Amino acid sequence: MRTFTIAEVRENLDVLVRKPGNEAVLITENGQPLAILSLITDPSDMERLKMAYSPQLQELLATSRRQIAEGKGIPADEFWRQMEEEYAAEGE
Repeated sequence: MRTFTIAEVRENLDVLVRKPGNEAVLITENGQPLAILSLITDPSDMERLKMAYSPQLQELLATSRRQIAEGKGIPADEFWRQMEEEYAAEGE
């Protein structure tokens, strides 16, 4: 991973995002890590990133984990059976 200061990134952003072999870039400010710049090379990467940082999805996952811990979950085979039934009903 290459490292650039935020000032260097401001001056060279176009080059950084278009350089062949586009590896991630660590951006620093005053010698401290500030951010990582990573290019999207696959459209599904963007969807995964949006989901990972989605407050709504994270809340839903936390609620689901809590319910499972409290014994309120359903077995995986029951979940998939319900999904198959729902999918079949949508196709009708």
